[in-house]
Amino acid sequence: MGISEVAGSGVPVQPSISKKVKDEQEAKATSKDKVDVSNEARSLYESDKTNKLNEISKKIDEGFYSQHDVIEKVADAMLKDLKKQVSQ
Repeated sequence: MGISEVAGSGVPVQPSISKKVKDEQEAKATSKDKVDVSNEARSLYESDKTNKLNEISKKIDEGFYSQHDVIEKVADAMLKDLKKQVSQ
């Protein structure tokens, strides 16, 4: 048997929720995810970033990016990116 309202008042009965359940619901609503990155991972990231920058710098010095086909590929990639941004 379920009670749906207080007799004659038309006021619906709210099911009672225990304090423990309320506390758990509030904790879930306010919890946030957290990520910890180790010093080793940060070091690897910085090392990789430095290596990539050195490689790019070397290619610039060697004139790699002055080649016609490379300029064309870079321009095509930039145009594609701009078209994607405009369509959003």
